[in-house]
Amino acid sequence: MWKFKKSLLTIGATLLVVAGLGGCGNSNDNKQSASQSTSTSQVKAAKAAYDKALTQLDNGQVNKAYETLKPYKDSKDEQVSQLANNTSDLKVVKDNLDANKLKNAKTKLADLLEVTKPTEFVKQVKVTNKEYNVVNLANTYYAEIQKYYQAQKYNEAQGSLESLEDLDSNYKVVAELQQKAKSYKQKVAAALAEDASKSSAATVSSNSTTSTYVNTKNSTLASSQYSSQTGADISSAPSQAVSSVANQLADEGIISQFQAASGVVKQTGDQYFTQDQGDNNYLIEIRTTSATNPGVSVLKGMYRFNTQTKVVQKMDSLTGSYKQVNVN
Repeated sequence: MWKFKKSLLTIGATLLVVAGLGGCGNSNDNKQSASQSTSTSQVKAAKAAYDKALTQLDNGQVNKAYETLKPYKDSKDEQVSQLANNTSDLKVVKDNLDANKLKNAKTKLADLLEVTKPTEFVKQVKVTNKEYNVVNLANTYYAEIQKYYQAQKYNEAQGSLESLEDLDSNYKVVAELQQKAKSYKQKVAAALAEDASKSSAATVSSNSTTSTYVNTKNSTLASSQYSSQTGADISSAPSQAVSSVANQLADEGIISQFQAASGVVKQTGDQYFTQDQGDNNYLIEIRTTSATNPGVSVLKGMYRFNTQTKVVQKMDSLTGSYKQVNVN
């Protein structure tokens, strides 16, 4: 009888254990199911954020795209995390541009220019690269205005003033530098007027003061071109010869590539002279005639441009040295 009761107890305990194990199995299944559900939900949220950010980037809304992707920097979806981190870097670049901290922006921007997808992001990197180039030019021109004026290089100072005014004032830093440069405008104009009154250039016949004629006669590149072809000085060249040299040094294809790479804007009255230096290298000289004296040619800049690397360098008129002014 005792043995029988003991057996019943053993069977009951076994049933309880089995029931307990069954309960644990159900619990684990529930947890696994909940985990899978959470993971699926996170993947969907990350994908939705990615798609939303692409639309924002396509519309130029970098800051909004950054906020959208901010929670997904460590997403298990590599595509999402990569875009989140790249957008964060792009925001840092744009913030530094707004603060005129170009050194801080340059390295990250150079890295972002290597990114090839998605196209919406690449589009905004190109837009930001253009902004960097324009802001860098604005800083270069403003520094030149001050330096050239102090060195009494008033023609060059006027050229840098006009070049700065040509840039897009929708960029915050550009507008600020244009405003600061206004204090030099009257001083440079007065100095140029005084120089002109002492110069024979001010008495040039009105028949010979077309902008092309005046700019070409004062062009460094045109002078060297004419000298190499004729052995004579361009200052004594007849109008037809001057016009011929100007046409030889006007390569619109090179000018278009240069403008795209540099951010330099061609304004009405500007005249470009291009000279092939070999190995994809070109010298580009930009001149315009003075608004107050059409007999005076103003140098707006001498540049080096490589059509293969797209590197643009600008010459310092005081030292003759060249400094790169773009990221490419």
